[in-house]
Amino acid sequence: VLEYTGYGRLMSRDGNRAPHAAPQGVYAGAGFDEWLALSIATDAQWTALVDHLGSPAWATDPALATHAGRAAQHDRIDDELAAWMTGRDVAVTADALIARGVPAARCHDARIESTHPQMVARGFYDEVAHPELGPHPVPTVPFRYASVERWAHRPTPMLGEHNADVFTRLLGCTPEELEQLETTGVIGTRPKGT
Repeated sequence: VLEYTGYGRLMSRDGNRAPHAAPQGVYAGAGFDEWLALSIATDAQWTALVDHLGSPAWATDPALATHAGRAAQHDRIDDELAAWMTGRDVAVTADALIARGVPAARCHDARIESTHPQMVARGFYDEVAHPELGPHPVPTVPFRYASVERWAHRPTPMLGEHNADVFTRLLGCTPEELEQLETTGVIGTRPKGT
């Protein structure tokens, strides 16, 4: 809406691509689910990437020297970069590109995001003892107060863990009514059908 209202451009889905960067995408490297993200926004960044690639003939094509040229041949560039990344260590490649001034990063698997160095340094995760998982990192708010050492003090409740307290103390159910709710399947500690 803003792009159309402000500039008259009707945007459509374009995957990982952006109007200001070419190439921009993610490329599979060695290992399971290891991806390198690249976003080349300037001609200088493109030149640095080409130098890192070893100046292959396809990358030194004069048509790719400008953003407009790279955007027009984005599919071709993606294919070449995908082939080049095959079998490469993503973290090593990202570090080498960053050292050359190329915007690159290893895509982090959300399942292991709690080990990301920046998240660890910022204290974004608090460890709590979960009854099923044991000690487990839990994401918290993205800021800290000097007066608050940690945000998470206990794990999320298990299914039905607080039924008795909520239904009797807070809602005034009798023990008999609580038992009837459990017997009829209105409340419980396991998902229905398991």
